[in-house]
Amino acid sequence: MRHSSARRPVPGMADLYRTVREAHPEAPFFYLSTGAWNTAGTLRAFLAQHGYPAGPLLLTDWGPTLTGWFRSGPAHKDASLDLLMSWFPHVRWLLVGDDGQHDPDIYDRAARRSPGRVRAVAIRELTGGQQVLAGNAPGNGASAEGEAPVPTVTGRDGTELARRLAEVPGVLRAAG
Repeated sequence: MRHSSARRPVPGMADLYRTVREAHPEAPFFYLSTGAWNTAGTLRAFLAQHGYPAGPLLLTDWGPTLTGWFRSGPAHKDASLDLLMSWFPHVRWLLVGDDGQHDPDIYDRAARRSPGRVRAVAIRELTGGQQVLAGNAPGNGASAEGEAPVPTVTGRDGTELARRLAEVPGVLRAAG
């Protein structure tokens, strides 16, 4: 909710996204979040200010529904990923998120529902303080159980994720 200039970017994340853009200039970028639409202006300004590739925001509505006071973040992300995969059948996706809530499980489900459509998953590991802000107790970030159906890397920031993604064929360089 703060002004975009008051927020600090995760070190190396914009560089990681630009590296992916350079390797795959034709690939679409989407920013899928459980954040509310009323934050869209601030989010757009933040992304532009810090050099993230342009792309649409897929946010959620906020407030009461017929089934409860708040909407389900995981359901929003599950449904949005299914739609994106149906709208862009030629894309093999790199899904990037964090372990603060449910991204590892959501991305695991997406890869299992759409075999061959997810090239890799990158999960940023939050600090204990960031976990608390995300609504988790420290050390209780969500994580998919069992063997991942696609290459999955973790790291503390964009630089570490980029280093690990460089080892996954076709992610940070165009597939031959």
